[in-house]
Amino acid sequence: MGGLSTSLLIGVQALEANQGALNATSNNIANANTPGYTREVPQFTETPVNQVNDQILGGGVSLNGLQSVRDELLNMQINQQTSAQSSVDTQSTSLQQVQTYFTTTGGDIASALSSFSSSLAELSANSSDSAVQQTVLSSGQNLATAFNTAANGLTTVQSAADTQVTQTVAQINTLTKQIASLNGQLWQLQASGQDGGTVQDQRDQAVQQLSQLTGISITQSSDGETITTGNGSPLVMGSQSFSLQTTTGSNGTQQVIDSSGNNITSSIQGGQLGGAIQIRDQVIPSYLNQLNTLASQFSTAFNAAQAQGYTSSGSQGGAFFTVSSPANAASTISVSNSAQIAVSSDGSSGSNGNVANLSATLTNKLPSGQTAADAYASLVYQVGNDTSTASSNSTAIGASLLQLTDQQSAVSGVNIDEETTNLIKFQTAYEAAARIVSTVQALGTVTLDMGSTQSY
Repeated sequence: MGGLSTSLLIGVQALEANQGALNATSNNIANANTPGYTREVPQFTETPVNQVNDQILGGGVSLNGLQSVRDELLNMQINQQTSAQSSVDTQSTSLQQVQTYFTTTGGDIASALSSFSSSLAELSANSSDSAVQQTVLSSGQNLATAFNTAANGLTTVQSAADTQVTQTVAQINTLTKQIASLNGQLWQLQASGQDGGTVQDQRDQAVQQLSQLTGISITQSSDGETITTGNGSPLVMGSQSFSLQTTTGSNGTQQVIDSSGNNITSSIQGGQLGGAIQIRDQVIPSYLNQLNTLASQFSTAFNAAQAQGYTSSGSQGGAFFTVSSPANAASTISVSNSAQIAVSSDGSSGSNGNVANLSATLTNKLPSGQTAADAYASLVYQVGNDTSTASSNSTAIGASLLQLTDQQSAVSGVNIDEETTNLIKFQTAYEAAARIVSTVQALGTVTLDMGSTQSY
């Protein structure tokens, strides 16, 4: 049968195992409010039994280590939602800036069109009044300035998004190097049988930060996580990271190049990088195209109406608006330096017949199929709708992300009540194991005394 030494060994092993469990529980409680901390659970294993003669005796307990409680599926979903929200938030911020250039404040295009129309109506009633003609010229210049302001504002937002591309790529490279280093540390710890929970927490935090910057795909491998962009370009493979680069493209914007030299700009989605590229390459160009089309078509129509009439000096009406760059009509439109109003329809003094043609350019449909005011209203509506949609999407994704985070907290977070219960449980087990040791020690003393006792 097993001797006292076997019982002593079992008691000592129980002490060590429960001491480790108490340490884990204490650490959980200490980190209850630590962001990104994943609770650890002690892993007890029954020690192999011993056979002494015909008796099979229990071998006690061993603490194999600590296991961090994680749900990788939840982590993946959180990273995906984090990437999506970061993208729409980036777009929403830019769209709110864009919206300021299309808000009716008296200096926008809608107000300028209205003032220009009013000045022409006044001219019709006072065609020979030079002051009224000057008002038309000033109103025309105000309209051109409103176009310039809106176009330049859009270009400013586009340039800011372009700068954000470069900054975000630099942040991505910093994080991928950090994740690769943590992969290497985690592999070494696990290979030596040590608990890598703390390092894994740090890596998970870094990966979530990376998902805020760009959309990523993650797979588990023997030497750590493998992370790629949405199109499959490698960012991290085990302990090796792959840097992205930016270079100026033919259109003057920053293009994203992967480690193999491929231009992956158009395939990037999600995160700040995807949101910035979406604003820069799709949203702003669409707005600018509509604005340029409006400026070009309206100036062409008004100049055509000018050519049908005569100025107060009797000369045929010349171009009222000048567009120095047709491709950028909104930002380059201005009133011609030599502009005069072609009021007369036949060149005779006192005639104001051509004012009706000039005014008609504001009410007739342009080649786009809309009047100038309606075309601008459509653009304003699109900007407002896009801004509202981005905000709504952010709210919806945020609610989903909050739900996932709550689920993750329920799985991986520290529950103080549960840990307090564990603390009492492991304390009781430790005290019982200590009683085993003290009992065996007492019995050992008795046994030794028995051997030295003399009988009479």
